[in-house]
Amino acid sequence: MKLGLLVSKNYVNRASGFTEEVVFAVVDLDKVGSYPRNFVCLLPKNLGRGSKPSNKFLEIYGEESSQIAIALLTKALRSETDVIVKGEIEKRLKALQPKPITRAKCVSCGCVFEPRKFGRILPRMCQTCRSKNKSSQ
Repeated sequence: MKLGLLVSKNYVNRASGFTEEVVFAVVDLDKVGSYPRNFVCLLPKNLGRGSKPSNKFLEIYGEESSQIAIALLTKALRSETDVIVKGEIEKRLKALQPKPITRAKCVSCGCVFEPRKFGRILPRMCQTCRSKNKSSQ
C-alpha cells in the first residue's frame, strides 16, 4: 500500500469568528481513482496516550502508526508551498517527537534522578533524601 497525504482547508465557525482549519486525509495511491475512492482515514492531530480509542488511524496501523505519520508528514512538508499548511505540519511533527527524559542532580547527595513534576516545580532532592529529611524532623 503506497500512502500519501491530501491536504484540505476548512473554514470553521467558532465563537471568536471564522477560523481556517487544516485537515489531512490519508489516501492510498495504489487504488485507482481520485480522492473519494482512495480515502483510507483522517490523520489525527495527536497520536499519543490522549487519543481516542476509536481512532481509525491507530486501528488500521497499530504499533507502526507514529512512524507512518512521521514519514507522511515529512514527505508532505517537502512538497508543500502554503505557509499555513507548513506551520500545521511542523506543529504535528513536533508533537510526534518523543519528549526527552529530564534528569536532575540531587542537592543533598549528588545522585542523578528523574524528578516528578509538582505543577511547574521540579524537585531538587531525590526521594531517599526527602524521606530522610521527613523522618529526622
